[in-house]
Amino acid sequence: MKVRQCSKGKSMYKVLIVENNPTITKLLSHFFQSEGCDIRLADDGLQAMSVLESFIPDILFTDIIMPKISGDVLCRIARHTPKFKDIFIVIYSAIAYEDEKQIFELEADLYIAKGPSDTIRNHIRHVLDQFRSGKRREDVIHGKEDLYPRSITKELLLSRRHHHVMLENLADAVIEMNSMGQIVQANRAAQELLSIDLTSLLSSRLTDHLTGTEFNLVEQWFAQVSTGGLPQFRSSYDSPLSAGKHQVVLKLVRIAERDEFFIIAILQDITAHKVTEGKLVKTVHEFNAVMESIGYGVLFMDSDLRARIANRAFREMWGIPDKLLARYPTFRDLLNFNRYNGIYDVPEEKFDKYLDQREAAIITGGSAPEEFHRKDGLVYQYQCVVLPDGGRMLTYFDITKHKNTQAQLAETLKEVHELANRDALTGLPNLRMLQERFFSTLSISKRKDWKAAIMFIDLDGFKGVNDTYGHIA
Repeated sequence: MKVRQCSKGKSMYKVLIVENNPTITKLLSHFFQSEGCDIRLADDGLQAMSVLESFIPDILFTDIIMPKISGDVLCRIARHTPKFKDIFIVIYSAIAYEDEKQIFELEADLYIAKGPSDTIRNHIRHVLDQFRSGKRREDVIHGKEDLYPRSITKELLLSRRHHHVMLENLADAVIEMNSMGQIVQANRAAQELLSIDLTSLLSSRLTDHLTGTEFNLVEQWFAQVSTGGLPQFRSSYDSPLSAGKHQVVLKLVRIAERDEFFIIAILQDITAHKVTEGKLVKTVHEFNAVMESIGYGVLFMDSDLRARIANRAFREMWGIPDKLLARYPTFRDLLNFNRYNGIYDVPEEKFDKYLDQREAAIITGGSAPEEFHRKDGLVYQYQCVVLPDGGRMLTYFDITKHKNTQAQLAETLKEVHELANRDALTGLPNLRMLQERFFSTLSISKRKDWKAAIMFIDLDGFKGVNDTYGHIA
């Protein structure tokens, strides 16, 4: 920062001149000094922000197009910062004439188009007269006499506005920094992400607003950035940096410009993704816990019939080791694993054909529940279900006990039927069976209009046998 003392005997006004052209800076300083003003100089908006921390001028005399923080940004900051609200702002710019429609949005008090150097003294006198008079917000461009609009300047301004609109409407936070790591520009998304207004954000350092396990890598990159040849930096998604309450992925790019360089930072807010991811992980863990606890086998496969999830019951049913599942085997691989383990009641010469049939059935789609009989006697109820993503879910219920119970029940019912309809000693049909057969025959003959006959056979001596062996003594 440079300081120029005012001349004696003149009214002292504090003036901050922001101009990056050394020749123009020297002329402005000279003429303001000759009018008795206390002068502070800044080469760009970033230096001006630093000066404003300890020096609040009566008049801010600034150019628009400057490196680092531009004049229009500086004006907006001054207009929206309470302690700077009374500063008399003067725009002195070569683009004032070509940008006449938009330049008044800056809410400056006086607008002057840069012209020949011999007009500077008169412009400064007009600035001081206007300041003393108390007139503010004069939407008139002075000094445009003998000036002509330049089409190239209009085109550059239009391009500049387009880039500004695009930058302000990006979803990702974009921050520009000088070679010292100080923030000189930040779009709206960056301000919202960091929850800091532009005034507070400018001239601060990005590292002031970040924390996280990989923060030391960010610091290392900034420490080496001046050496040149440094690759772009990108933080990890798995270990994101923190910006306040937000989780972010940071990308840093060094861009050389003549003898200097600047840094672009892009911060992608992944907070919502991480929250959703966390919920999904929790759901998956809960799902896996449920799958591991259920008593029937379940196998999930992708659309290419590779195993994705196999629960504990499935692994135990088929003796599948975890190391095999870790390789994401195909359904065919799983069947082949037990080819020689005595599970499938299929001859070896027909096993490949059996594999083709089982695989084709699953590819075809879902199936109704069917029974699968293992060679060792176990019986599974098997079903294939097509999933929305094109994968398959296979379920295996061990119904061996159920089938055994059914067989036992059928045998018991048969025995009960025999006891009810046959003589316990001889096994011959008894009177109950005679009645059942008789009434059944009558019913059929009536329905079909048949004739029926009954034959009685007398067994001689049967009473003696029955009396001897068929009654309790």
